[in-house]
Amino acid sequence: MNTQTTDDLVEKAINRAKIWQDRANELLTHEEKGIQEQMMRLLSHPMDKVVLTKMIDQSFRSHDSKRVADQINTLLKKYGMPDFFSKVDKLLVQMFLGFGRHFPEFTVSKMIDKMRHNSSRAIIAGEKAVLHAHLKKRKKQGVRMNITHLGEAVLGEGEANHRLKTYLKDLEDPQIEYISVKISTIYSQIHSLAFDHTVDVLVDRLSQLYRQAARHEFIRPDRTRVPKFVNLDMEEYRDLKITTAAFIKTLSQPEFISHSAGIVLQAYLPDSFDIQRRLIDWAKKRVVTGGSPIKIRIVKGANMEMEQVESALHNWPLATYDNKLDVDANFKRMVHFGMDPENIRAANLGIASHNLFELAYAFELGKKYDLSDHFYFEMLEGMADHVRRALSEMAGDVLLYAPVASKEEFINAIAYLIRRLDENTAEENFLRHAPNLKTDSTAWVFLKDRFIASVDRMEVVGEKPHRNQDRCREINSAKLGTYYENEFRNEPDTDWTLASNREWARAIREKWQKSPDDPPIQIPLVVAGREIYRDRKIRSTMDPSQYHDQVCVARFALAEGKDLMEAVVTAKADPDSWRETSSQDRHRILSQVAGNLRRARGDLIGAAVANTGKIFTEADGEVSEAVDFAEYYPFSARAFADIDHINARGKGVGVVVSPWNFPIAIPCGGIVAVLAAGNTVIFKPSSDAVLVAWELCRCFWEAGVSRNTLQLLPCTGNRLGKDLISHPDIDFIILTGGTATGLAMLTEKPDVFLAAETGGKNATIVTAMSDRGQAIKNVVYSAFGHCGQKCSATSLLILEKEVFDDPHFKKQLVDAARSLSVGSAWDFHNRMGPMIRPIGDDLEKALTRLEPDESWALKPEKVDDNPQLWTPGIKWNVQPGSTTHRTEFFGPLLGVMRADNLSQATDYANQTGYGLTSGLESLDCREQDEWKARIKAGNLYINRGTTGAIVLRQPFGGMGKSALGPGIKAGGPHYVTQFMNFTETDLPRVGAIKKETRLLRLAQKWQEQIVWGRYPEIAYDLNKTVRAIKSYLYHAEQTFFCEKDYFHLRGQDNILRYLPFSEIVVRVHTDDSLFDTLGRIAAVIIARSRPIISVPLNLDNRVTAFLSGRKGKELLREAGIVRQSDKELIATMSRVQRIRYAAPERVPTAVFNAAAKVGFYIARSSVLMDGSIELIHYFINQSICDAYHRYGNLGERGIVNEVDDS
Repeated sequence: MNTQTTDDLVEKAINRAKIWQDRANELLTHEEKGIQEQMMRLLSHPMDKVVLTKMIDQSFRSHDSKRVADQINTLLKKYGMPDFFSKVDKLLVQMFLGFGRHFPEFTVSKMIDKMRHNSSRAIIAGEKAVLHAHLKKRKKQGVRMNITHLGEAVLGEGEANHRLKTYLKDLEDPQIEYISVKISTIYSQIHSLAFDHTVDVLVDRLSQLYRQAARHEFIRPDRTRVPKFVNLDMEEYRDLKITTAAFIKTLSQPEFISHSAGIVLQAYLPDSFDIQRRLIDWAKKRVVTGGSPIKIRIVKGANMEMEQVESALHNWPLATYDNKLDVDANFKRMVHFGMDPENIRAANLGIASHNLFELAYAFELGKKYDLSDHFYFEMLEGMADHVRRALSEMAGDVLLYAPVASKEEFINAIAYLIRRLDENTAEENFLRHAPNLKTDSTAWVFLKDRFIASVDRMEVVGEKPHRNQDRCREINSAKLGTYYENEFRNEPDTDWTLASNREWARAIREKWQKSPDDPPIQIPLVVAGREIYRDRKIRSTMDPSQYHDQVCVARFALAEGKDLMEAVVTAKADPDSWRETSSQDRHRILSQVAGNLRRARGDLIGAAVANTGKIFTEADGEVSEAVDFAEYYPFSARAFADIDHINARGKGVGVVVSPWNFPIAIPCGGIVAVLAAGNTVIFKPSSDAVLVAWELCRCFWEAGVSRNTLQLLPCTGNRLGKDLISHPDIDFIILTGGTATGLAMLTEKPDVFLAAETGGKNATIVTAMSDRGQAIKNVVYSAFGHCGQKCSATSLLILEKEVFDDPHFKKQLVDAARSLSVGSAWDFHNRMGPMIRPIGDDLEKALTRLEPDESWALKPEKVDDNPQLWTPGIKWNVQPGSTTHRTEFFGPLLGVMRADNLSQATDYANQTGYGLTSGLESLDCREQDEWKARIKAGNLYINRGTTGAIVLRQPFGGMGKSALGPGIKAGGPHYVTQFMNFTETDLPRVGAIKKETRLLRLAQKWQEQIVWGRYPEIAYDLNKTVRAIKSYLYHAEQTFFCEKDYFHLRGQDNILRYLPFSEIVVRVHTDDSLFDTLGRIAAVIIARSRPIISVPLNLDNRVTAFLSGRKGKELLREAGIVRQSDKELIATMSRVQRIRYAAPERVPTAVFNAAAKVGFYIARSSVLMDGSIELIHYFINQSICDAYHRYGNLGERGIVNEVDDS
């Protein structure tokens, strides 16, 4: 580009912008001046924007005026009166706070009408008479209008078809010339992986719109007749390539060669420039062959905040430019390219901006090449209308983009209003400076300088897409991950928006989708370093997606009794000395496993689809989780193994018993945890997922984990499985499976150390203060993703009565579930594949029968006579205490209950007895706090789905019947410790303790007495107790009393907190030292639990004498000593949360047996002085994931962050 020409163009544009701005200021009305003054107050008080956003977002949720009045009152009391309100508005609000809130039936409707009226400049009322009056007024003014019906992506196909009919009616309307459409409003199942299928559906629907547009004409004020015009809007990055492909494919059909239509490109995406070039190349060819030109609307982009959230959550590069200067430079580059005379005649331009410098620049370009007939300006209705009037006078045609919403649809406008608030108040946005903008002001100079800088940057701004993941050609560094970087980051899932990754998926399908003629893969046992296949019983693995074709994908050997015995002997002997390998070397090898998992992603996905019917997107997430386990567990293990006063060793031999529903991530996590802790492992995979297990184990063996250290032992779950689990040389078991399975294991071997994640009957509660559309989206994915075969799946939906009685909510929920495609996992457009096996009796009854008072909101159906393929089912009006309420079915079934209020809904959720995951959909912080305090579940989710826990973000594990064993969360910082034995070689180091407490003062007193030589006979134990108390207090403050977020992701809190057990029994044994007893008592007290000191009936020794003496009473205070037999101790298991022994060999058989029957965990590892390890026994973990953003807007958190950054 010629520098002199550019400089001349810039100078002309600056002069032109000045003329326009001066004229716009002359045209300002008194009302507009008032609005500008109000806007200036808003910009100078950032919290006002927060309050305004919350009021807009929350005032329209409930249909109950009392509820809305209470919410508004709460917001205003919490945040105060917005300063930018006008005097009249402030008076009305004060009247509302004073007495109006007590008459909500009258005042709330008035307040909501006032909010809607205040937004009417930007959002046109959708009622026909009002809309027509506005359109006629604009037409008389010579202003062209582009209307768009506000709303987020539709949830179901019924809603999509309704929206499509609305657009078709708009095109019939003689008052409407031009409409804008987002593809997400005409198709509910947009799926990047199913790119071609998605495009084909959109082509069909766009064809209907274009035909309708061609059939109807609009009469302009000069009586010119023009065809109606359809413009495709753009929003999410996900939609960019799909929208473009659908646009081109539709208009390439012969019937539309002479039809003109438009598409939007967003300059904040570097991808847009290349797409513009491709569109223009195609448009040129189209025009040459006699076709009509297209139109490209160039905008800056208004979804930046949500793109930033998406980038943070998925750990993908930010799709957009990360600075305004690059956005502006790309905008001008696209305008320049589009204004080329050859280009613009094939692709007319809409220059959409409120920045007068940008518009003036385009104007001068168009003037230079005499292109005024091929482009026009576009602006937003209600934004700086005085500028629009100046442009209309001095520059010609202006098209106004006019969002439309009727009173009933106004809730759809909330997202738009929030996005506009974010965009227009951004520091570098022209509209932020527009109020009272004078051309001799510092603000004008600032904007002018930014304009000049962006012109200078136009030639160098990047144009390569930022999202550049390429699974086909990715080469991961050998020095990647926690071993080399000493920091843990979650592994990104596959970005299916990228064509290369879809190509990679097709290659996986080509390799792994077998035909009946393909030879099955032969999978041996791996025992004592040998592969064994011959002379063993063989079982076939069938592809559940090809049920009728009976495709056998693999055949695997089943272990016999002698294989089991040899495997245990080998694991105990540890011939390759894994247990003697240092934690650093184990970390290094497991880091190589992580690398192998990355490289094997495609084969692991293919095996999971072929073996278990997983759809690609769900299997892909499992591989990411497997990589995370391989990176995080050895990293976390070293944190404990490297403590200088601790000797950490593995427990010995661990058995990993994995499920079929998560065949990649869960077994990988178990195997890595066992190995990272320094143990050998026998892997017993589910018989329904052996192919995946084989592919997984190869990643370990090829990384250097020997076939003696990791043995693969497929066997049936009956006698052989029981023999393995009950073998005396098995030191511990990791189980993920049903609660009944875990209890059966404990029955076989009551004293075995079992860490089991078991079942879940998980509930999501939706209150009247929820975003109901968001709730439906989250619930449908949580309930029917993975065919509902996920222990964390939402199988119970508890609706507050207002929501339950809302027919629109029910209709949307059913529509969304019905719209899910069900079929072969090899067809990318299917959202639900087959279940792993034909359904059992309990699930069949649940899917085919109703209990009293229940009805089918959506009746499930078998698909293609395949017993493993079922459509989603929704039971309505499930009754408390019913089978549907309290039973885990493990299939695509959702039960819906009615609750009077949140309190009752929480009671219903807790009554299931399970406590794995739970969800709440509510925008009311008070409801969130109440629910967090009362819900009994290990993983809590607020305003997001209840599935998809990610390592360390949301460590996973439950309470109640959802956990057997210590209940330490998988994927959390302490998970690996339970498979290690710790001994102390010295006293622990203790940092500064923040708070003075009774126990700290007592410890200091005892320490002084020890120094003075008092109590020499107990000084050793008392000194250990003193150091233990200090260590416990220190680590309680540093970890166990804290809520920790290890990532601080934009828009999402991920809190790990530690909840103390309410009552803990400290059981004294004759072999317990004084420290063994005092340390446990101190830990219970410091954990803020109620200690019960249980002493055997006839035990009298030095320990009991201390406890009943003066020093013991100083420690115990109100906590009493209870004399109990073992039988009496056993009876307390129904009342207390934990019993703590000081060593496993001190737990009587009768106590183990009784605990095994009910799944009660006996904590029995050695008592340690180190609080970072000892205190683990006294708390249960809880993860809380809170999606606190609203359409990307961070609320007050964004302001706090800005303040902190400064």
